[in-house]
Amino acid sequence: MVDQNEELDLIEYWNVLWRRKIMVIAICSVSVLLAMVMGLQSPKYFRSETVIYPVAPDAGGLAAALSNMPLAALTGAAVFPTPADKIMVVLKSRTIAEQVIRKFDLLKRFNEKKWDASRNAWKDPEKPPLMQDAVKMILNGVADFKKSKEGTVTIIIEWKDPVLAAEIANFYVYALTEFLKDKSINTTILVVDRAIPAETKSRPKIRANMMLAGFAGLFVSMFLAFFLEYLDKRKRQKNA
Repeated sequence: MVDQNEELDLIEYWNVLWRRKIMVIAICSVSVLLAMVMGLQSPKYFRSETVIYPVAPDAGGLAAALSNMPLAALTGAAVFPTPADKIMVVLKSRTIAEQVIRKFDLLKRFNEKKWDASRNAWKDPEKPPLMQDAVKMILNGVADFKKSKEGTVTIIIEWKDPVLAAEIANFYVYALTEFLKDKSINTTILVVDRAIPAETKSRPKIRANMMLAGFAGLFVSMFLAFFLEYLDKRKRQKNA
């Protein structure tokens, strides 16, 4: 049963919001409108994914036996890294990232404002973009890698061009395979799903952002309403 004091408090809170309803509605509306405008003006990004299944011929034997021992059960993990674990390390390496950057000339794409196409040179030759910065951009903003419990690895690429996103994702598989061959790593890469150009954008998610902006605006406006009511109450008490 609801206490009478609690009912009075709820009614008082409602009355405060009702008195400030224009402000609450205005803040919520502006928040949603800004989120929509920003979403429409933001560049569209498309996601392409390729799924691979790394298989190591020597994955069984001693490693499999040791992974089934009580020690592995107590630690909650296998004693030896799985083929997927090793592949994840290679995919996140600077070596593979640099190959991708050179293949698709991403240094220019990342720094379009610094490139002079008419002269086919950087606008400031003394301060050209650095490869290490491009590597950080591709590993922290373009490419993502996820490993599943089943041992598959998903290569995820987000780019403004859906065709290029798919090409980069598929090239990652090629660069990975060549790296394994060059280093004589006895692991076979099986392509489960090749990347294809996405038909719909992955971000910005305008509707979701508008909903979040609406909730944020509601929270801010309610806080501001109660704060202004508190200031008015203090002012009335001083003038009494």
